[in-house]
Amino acid sequence: MDEIGSDGRLRHDIPMHVAKRLLLGLAGLFCIAVPTWELYRGVWPPNVVSPFFLLIILGAYAVGIPIALAAVFSPAVRWIVRRSRIDIVTRNPIFLRRYHFSPDDVADFSLRMIEWDSGDPTFRVVLTTVKGERFETRDFGTAATAEIFRDRIRSVFLG
Repeated sequence: MDEIGSDGRLRHDIPMHVAKRLLLGLAGLFCIAVPTWELYRGVWPPNVVSPFFLLIILGAYAVGIPIALAAVFSPAVRWIVRRSRIDIVTRNPIFLRRYHFSPDDVADFSLRMIEWDSGDPTFRVVLTTVKGERFETRDFGTAATAEIFRDRIRSVFLG
């Protein structure tokens, strides 16, 4: 679990590694490029079966484009919790956003259970602002661990 540094700040990182971005980007480009390259002869020059091949290519685009966009726009997140202030920084290769919250801006710290079909559920701490924005931590294996982390955030934040 994340430790409180010597400066009294609790840092919590949710990384989006370069390798993961690269893998997603390559998978998305593969889904776009391969069907287009292999099937363009069925679309051009136009003929009776062109709509069929075009539909397959567009289906590949419907899969590949979101995967490639996820590679570019999925953020890495860093929480920095200190007395009376929480800073949340989200960044991806294009954007950097900073959110700053005081105790008056925070409505609630709650737990969210995430059900998985392939294993046990995981839990996240959710910060909800007065404006209704929600920010989530990374997954924790048990509710008790997530509760301990939520209490740690509260203790640092509220002093």
